[in-house]
Amino acid sequence: MIRFFMLRPYVEKSRFELGYSVIRFQITEIDFFLLVLSTVMIAAAGYIINDYFDIRIDEVNRPATNVVGKTVKRRVAMVSHMTLNIIGVLIGLWISWKYDMFRAGSFIYIAAPALLWFYSTSLKRQFLIGNIVIALLSALIPLLGVIYELTSMSKAFPALVQQRILLLDLPLTFTLSYTLFAFLVSLIREVVKDIEDYEGDLAYGCKTLPIVMGIARAKWIVITLIAGLMSALCYIQYVWWQLDQWNFLFYILVLLQLPVLYLAWRTHSATGKKDWRFLSGMLKYIMVAGISFLFLYSSEVMSNLK
Repeated sequence: MIRFFMLRPYVEKSRFELGYSVIRFQITEIDFFLLVLSTVMIAAAGYIINDYFDIRIDEVNRPATNVVGKTVKRRVAMVSHMTLNIIGVLIGLWISWKYDMFRAGSFIYIAAPALLWFYSTSLKRQFLIGNIVIALLSALIPLLGVIYELTSMSKAFPALVQQRILLLDLPLTFTLSYTLFAFLVSLIREVVKDIEDYEGDLAYGCKTLPIVMGIARAKWIVITLIAGLMSALCYIQYVWWQLDQWNFLFYILVLLQLPVLYLAWRTHSATGKKDWRFLSGMLKYIMVAGISFLFLYSSEVMSNLK
């Protein structure tokens, strides 16, 4: 979505307004597909290993959806985890080497699987650190394709970048706003899930935020994080208001800001597991609504070029 509905309109707009027909994507479609594939494989491996180490806890928290140790043998799960991780890392390293980003790529594609492993084995049972790790990894995803593409474009068109003709900081800033959005929504959902899983986590000695601080305090922390998300959305609305982009402003108000406000109210009134499960699902909607804003942005930019 970031590549095709934010970065591509920006590239087309640059070509149209600046008159430089040479400006184009440097990462090929096949290589971008491989970049996405490697990310999906590493994420899938992370889900598998998380289920592998959470068999007993999930018997309490999610008995109906737990498959490892039941329909899928533990050995099969571990082999699948290792296979997906190895393939995903190798693809990521190869793409990084091909586009002269091997040092940064090596750090990303080795650190991410390692963090997912330690998250599943120990970090998720500790106070807050596991939540922050998952939120950071989620926030990295919107940045990934943009970092590779903009780095390659800066090397392909150094004169245009140095002369400030091609402003690569604009799409980077746009993407960073999505990074912050992904981080906050993911962190809120992680804490909400910990409250939902309170019983199973408590039974097996976990030290998650609601267990250490209590559900009442954890609830107020969630509300505080939601207030931070609302503040960020208000600032983005202010930016679009200054640019007279009223359709963008109303999209954020109706499809994001109001649902987030409702989320805060439901969090305050939540009492049981059913309520926290509803809030977790609502946060998924907010993620989708935030990403879907790119459809509107892309259509607006492309229509102005016609």
